[in-house]
Order: sequence, then C-alpha cells, then structure tokens
Amino acid sequence: MDSFLDSTVIINYFEYNYKIGELKKKCFDYVEFSKGKILTSFIVQDEVRRVILKRKEMYGCILRKVKDPSYEITYNENIKFLNKEDIKFTHGLYLKLKDKSINNLEEDFGSEIVFLNASLRLFLRKRINEISITKSDLDSSVLSIIHDFIDDFADCRVLTSAIQIQQNKEIFFFVTADQHFDPNGYNFIKTEPKLENYKFPNLKNFLYED
Repeated sequence: MDSFLDSTVIINYFEYNYKIGELKKKCFDYVEFSKGKILTSFIVQDEVRRVILKRKEMYGCILRKVKDPSYEITYNENIKFLNKEDIKFTHGLYLKLKDKSINNLEEDFGSEIVFLNASLRLFLRKRINEISITKSDLDSSVLSIIHDFIDDFADCRVLTSAIQIQQNKEIFFFVTADQHFDPNGYNFIKTEPKLENYKFPNLKNFLYED
C-alpha cells in the first residue's frame, strides 16, 4: 500500500542517524522498507522546513543565553517561529546545556541544521515518488471542517492535503507520529456528515502502536 508521510515522520526519519530512539526507529524502518509509493504534499514540505527554522531559532536563543546569562528566553516580537510551548522547551534545553563550551554548542547546532536541510533536499529527490497540493490548492471547505476538530491549523492543512490527494487514488496510509491525529479522534472526523463523500486514507500513527 502507498503511504502519505506527515512532517513528524520525515523529521524522525532524519534524526535516526544521530538520535537513537524507539519512535525514530519506527519511522526510519517504515520509510526504508516501504514497498509502496511514498507520497506527500508541498504543505508537508513547508512544515518540515518550518521545523528546521524553529530549531535554528531555538538554538540561537540558547547560544545567546549562554553568552549572556542576563538574556531572557521569552516570547517577544523578535521571535518568528517559536510559540510559548517551544519557548518553555528551549529554556529547559538551555538548563541542560548551559555548562557546555560555547564553541562546541555552536559547532553541534550548526552541523545539525546543515544536516537537516541537506537531508530534506535528498529526501525529496530520492524518496518521494509524488508531491502535490500547495497552500493555494487547499480546499477551504474541507480545511474549515477539519479545523472544527483539530485546533492546530498546520495539522489541519496537512490532513486536508492528504484527503485531497486520496480522492483520485487507491486507499493509502496517512503515516504520522503526531498526537493530534489520535485514532479515536481521526475516526470521529470521518463520521462528519459534511465529509461523507470524501475518501479518507487509513491512519497509521506510530505514537499509538506497540
């Protein structure tokens, strides 16, 4: 069966090269050993890029705090990509890393961002069989209905793009590792009368698999 990959799976697939973990291994193995076509959308591509930009901004905050302990890692107008939850995580990561050499941190952070960007370019060229649906292609009606069920608008765009791609294809897997796509919630969305004429991909969420 073919698979549509969410950004969470793609990032975990990249990170398996240097961050060992059960979830990352599941994502890596799935992509590596998938026998069907791998599909995604330009929406997902943009989300992966946004994740990388968020991480770069997070590391920038940490480096600034290490250099200047008086600097406060807080949400402000200069923060472009981090939300309040990200800021909290960034502060916690700073506490773990604050005693490390600034030169080592700069080298490690820089290498990771370069690696992620290079991995994305290679992944799109070598692993993705088909990519479609830009932001302007999104069905605003479907997007609005999905948003009634899922608060995170970025996730709504991703799912909407997957549903649109599904309409003219054999049923494929919507593969994710995102808590917003829990099986019960996903099945509930499928019961929405306004979406009864739409085909949904089969959900495969590694967060809810043993």
